[in-house]
Amino acid sequence: MAFEFKETEIRGLFVVYPHYYADERGSNMKTFHKDTFEQYGLRTDFGETMITTNLHKNVIRGFHFQRPPYTQTKLYYCLSGKWMNYSIDLRKGSPSYGKVIQFEMNTEERKLLYIPDGIANAHLILEENTRVLYQLTSKYMPEYDAGVRWDSVGADFGSVDPIITEKDAKLPKFNEFDSPFIYGEST
Repeated sequence: MAFEFKETEIRGLFVVYPHYYADERGSNMKTFHKDTFEQYGLRTDFGETMITTNLHKNVIRGFHFQRPPYTQTKLYYCLSGKWMNYSIDLRKGSPSYGKVIQFEMNTEERKLLYIPDGIANAHLILEENTRVLYQLTSKYMPEYDAGVRWDSVGADFGSVDPIITEKDAKLPKFNEFDSPFIYGEST
């Protein structure tokens, strides 16, 4: 099976089904192939790879992004456990500006999320010991790190008792946020 790319309601945000092969020995999965991603016009200049381990259910991370000029395109994969990804379009002038979409991520479905610059994302951890792998096109720059409050964008997080950081609790609400992203402009 070759890669399959499905663009979502937010332009530039793709669900990617990677190349996967299994036989009596086990399996092999290719999560990234530069030439294939470039055929879809997607960024391939990943410079940093991270793994987060989430020990508890109901951990919420986000909504996070990095401001220009250190914006980050992200490619996510679930290594173990289960989590819900929420993405919001922050690109002024976008037909989907302010729209939130969500995807459950787990190991059984073997899918990735390709999230372009100008889209902030959050995670709600659904199982203990969930591990998330992600590649970033720009290294983490704390002074450019930003976000909007998880509970201010209209996303349905259900009736969880969230575990969040003090930093995330202090993020500005979406309606008080002035986005640095412009739809159609490369950041």
